[in-house]
Amino acid sequence: MLIARITTVHLKTRQKKLFMKTIIVATDFSPAAQNAALYAAHLAAHLNASLELVHSYIIPFAYTDSPVPLLNIDELQKIAEDSMEAELLRIKTIASTQVQSRIMPGDISDCLTDIIETEKPLLIVMGTSGEGSDSFLWGSMAVKALRNLKAPVLAVPANVLWRPIQKICFAADYDQISETTPSTEILNWVDDMDATLDVIHVDKPEKAITPPMMLVNMLQGANPTFHAIINENIEGGVAEFLQDHKIDWLLVIPKKYGFFENLFHKSRTKLLTQVSNAPVLALHQE
Repeated sequence: MLIARITTVHLKTRQKKLFMKTIIVATDFSPAAQNAALYAAHLAAHLNASLELVHSYIIPFAYTDSPVPLLNIDELQKIAEDSMEAELLRIKTIASTQVQSRIMPGDISDCLTDIIETEKPLLIVMGTSGEGSDSFLWGSMAVKALRNLKAPVLAVPANVLWRPIQKICFAADYDQISETTPSTEILNWVDDMDATLDVIHVDKPEKAITPPMMLVNMLQGANPTFHAIINENIEGGVAEFLQDHKIDWLLVIPKKYGFFENLFHKSRTKLLTQVSNAPVLALHQE
């Protein structure tokens, strides 16, 4: 009987691990990425998810008639492994969840795309920093990830520390609300974080701002508060709202044209960065 009982417990534990959702942290071991990893560790504990650190490296080549690598591939791998080992040790000292790692050759965007296609992670987390860049995100890479990765992406500013998520703000483009708006995902994230939901739309003074009934109906389960913001400067209007209402997450739906591109165009993000410290959660059309 004792043997049977132990076997049953083992199977239950194995099942729990098998179905545990995973948060992936893309890291280059920079201070911004290290901060994002700590943030993700707390978030994973809150969501009862596992954590995986993913690092990729690109092999530099000298392009002559016969391209040759400038660095030994084994050396690049060893450098990455040593850095990852140190980062894992640091994260495991504070993480209360399962933590693993992966090192892959290639561009980080391509590596994350491959992972998403096969493993369906709960969330991709990236660190962001405006240092040395026109963009307030982690170079142009985080903007690219927010826009293109077919999974939820959370971009965490380098100076933001974890705190329980109480207020989520959805920056909605009323001109692009449709049946494919990921309302179920929005409601799920608000529920999982036990947060309130504010919905904002910024427009010019001559425009009348009324939330579409389709959106009102979609989000009624979260009992959101809708805000009409009149401002010639979109990023300024959003940044002011985030600061005044102490928003914990800014939720966006990336689009090739319209509100998202106006908000995250590299020449227009400095003000948003200076006055706002809200991580950005990007969801995608269903």
